[in-house]
Amino acid sequence: MRRAICAMCTNKCVVNVIIEDGKITGQEYVHREIKKASAQKWTSIVASCPRTRGVAELIDHPDRINYPLKRVGERGENKWQRVTWKEALDDIASRLARIRDDYGAEAVAFNCIGENGCSDEYRARFQNLFGSPNFAGQAQICYGAAAALSFVHVGGAVHFHFPNRLTRCIMLLGRNPASSTRYEWLQILDLLKQGTKLIVVDPRRTDAAIRADIWLQPRPGTDAALLLGMANVIIAEDLYDKKFVDKWCYGFDKLAARIREYPPEKVSEITWVPADKIREAARLYATTKPATVAHGMGLEMIPNVTPTLQMRYFLPVITGNIDAPGGDMILGPNPNIVLQAEIEAHDALSREQKAKMIGEKEFKLWSWDLFHRIEENIKKVQTRPLAAWWWIGGAYTPDVYRAMVTEKPYPIKVLITEGANPMLTLPNARMVYEGMKKVDFHIAMDIFMTPSCLMADYVLPAACYLEKPLIYAGDFFHIVTAGEAAIQPMYERKPEYYLWRELGLRLGQEKYWPWETLEDACDYRLSPLGFTLKSFIQERGGIDAPQIGHQKYEQVGFGTPTGKIELYSTIMEDMGYDPLPKYEEPPQTLVSSPRMAKDFPMIVISHRNRDLYQSQGRQIKAVRRKSPDPIAQLNPRKATELGIKDGDWIWVETPIGRARFKCQHFSGVDPRVVSTEFGWWLPEKPAEEPSLHGAWESNINAILDEGPDFRDPMTGAWVLRGVMCQVYKADN
Repeated sequence: MRRAICAMCTNKCVVNVIIEDGKITGQEYVHREIKKASAQKWTSIVASCPRTRGVAELIDHPDRINYPLKRVGERGENKWQRVTWKEALDDIASRLARIRDDYGAEAVAFNCIGENGCSDEYRARFQNLFGSPNFAGQAQICYGAAAALSFVHVGGAVHFHFPNRLTRCIMLLGRNPASSTRYEWLQILDLLKQGTKLIVVDPRRTDAAIRADIWLQPRPGTDAALLLGMANVIIAEDLYDKKFVDKWCYGFDKLAARIREYPPEKVSEITWVPADKIREAARLYATTKPATVAHGMGLEMIPNVTPTLQMRYFLPVITGNIDAPGGDMILGPNPNIVLQAEIEAHDALSREQKAKMIGEKEFKLWSWDLFHRIEENIKKVQTRPLAAWWWIGGAYTPDVYRAMVTEKPYPIKVLITEGANPMLTLPNARMVYEGMKKVDFHIAMDIFMTPSCLMADYVLPAACYLEKPLIYAGDFFHIVTAGEAAIQPMYERKPEYYLWRELGLRLGQEKYWPWETLEDACDYRLSPLGFTLKSFIQERGGIDAPQIGHQKYEQVGFGTPTGKIELYSTIMEDMGYDPLPKYEEPPQTLVSSPRMAKDFPMIVISHRNRDLYQSQGRQIKAVRRKSPDPIAQLNPRKATELGIKDGDWIWVETPIGRARFKCQHFSGVDPRVVSTEFGWWLPEKPAEEPSLHGAWESNINAILDEGPDFRDPMTGAWVLRGVMCQVYKADN
């Protein structure tokens, strides 16, 4: 048995990999561990996860990419020639150097989302040393915008924390842990058994909503108004923590004045949630302490992203649940290891180059300018460096692909994708495809030949998480976990680290890559603890979780310009933004666009399939057996009205296209809402164009726009949920 870090989703759980006769046969998710003092051994308490069914199949799947491949036909023809790693790397490095000389380093863009256990801090290291500011990732809709607003207002990374028995109330916002975060859901179930109250805000009746004391089912995209309404009740009824607010908050009176504009009756008209339920939820949350708020990507994929996230943080602040035992924690970097911030070398990227980042001037709450402001303020409360690699420091991703097509604001000539499938994970996927089709040079590294890989000039074989070591977290989240390679990489698969180091050595970065292997780099990161990777796993179980304490502000204050939590943001005011949250009806909704609503009278949202993650796993038979088809959930009453039976194939159509799904009758969505599964492509379909493994058939992102009406004007977060649509039966 080997201790590893699972990369079948973002949670990167600690797992025990089961090996029999030299072959991987399965893995167990380690829910809890107890070290017996007498034997000095770890006893694992394991739990199941549906994604583990495909582990044995993954390692030597017949569709795995095993050797470097060079395109010999047109893009999309699926014609390849096997080459050596040296041939590929020499050619790639040579072409990168020429592009940098001819167009500048900013003409090279990177789309890497850290899946498959990609140690993405090493991508950041190579990119910063190379000189490109254009990292085109997903963080704007995956904790990045949330992190930015957290640092702006609170001066630190605020995150829920309830693995103890202190939390008395949990509010889930746009988060469905039963489908996405197995260990978290088990913790919640334990807390519910002891009487902890649960409030769920979600347009769908999830497993959590079924168990909730209060389920609030808002109109998709109106969460900001709902949270403003809850704050209205808390302040109007004097349920807020006056002592904490008076001492530690800046601008409460101005916030309170804004909040008065959102009484429950007005909010009810906006959100579809009854006013009495808004009051009930606000009272339960404010009076049941300690309470914590757990939000998910659902908040970062809707209109009004900025005010929604502001209110997500303001609720625990005004109720005194911030950095309190059992409440929301202000996390910090691990004090015991070399941080990702120290690996990424963002200081090597000049301010001049950072200013060229696509989106830098348009989205000021997603900019290097904001990062450096925060960096200065955070020095008031911590001495360790601040990481930029997965949140601020990223370009506005859709415009990176647009620049490949239009060459505005300047040409993007090279794209490097690592563990990313942007044709499935980005909005306006047809435009993403056009960019990939036109870009001069595209290098992809992955474990399977995805639709996005089919658009590459080189496809490089990545080792999966079972074939490489991994250290996870440590910068924003103080807990560090580490795992070893369960087996050595098969065929010619390599960790992504190998790509970045080898390119770095060829492009003048020799002194910055002293670690020959990824395991050597892991040893370096753990060296302050006095461990190598192997000894850390043997002696510590691969976990370092130092106590970070509570109410740290009593000694150091908050890492903001005023040293207090800024309910009225001085940073946003200085940037020319409204320093207070407010709800604005988006330009294209059933309310704001009644003419369009005649043709598109419904709202489409998307959800995850619990057996699959993002666009991964469609090749794995053990998983597809449970989820053979892309599903769209439709209220039975609406389905009957449209003549759609359970199991019928349907079209979901928006103003820019349509996608095909199998209908599932589900009373847990409003009749005006359809909820589709996300990330669907069909590896069993032909690889060559026009199919591209079925990339266009059931790809919800291919029919979601990302133009000015569908992006947050401050963070640039794009809208993937809450879009107008129509639904009708498909012919077959």
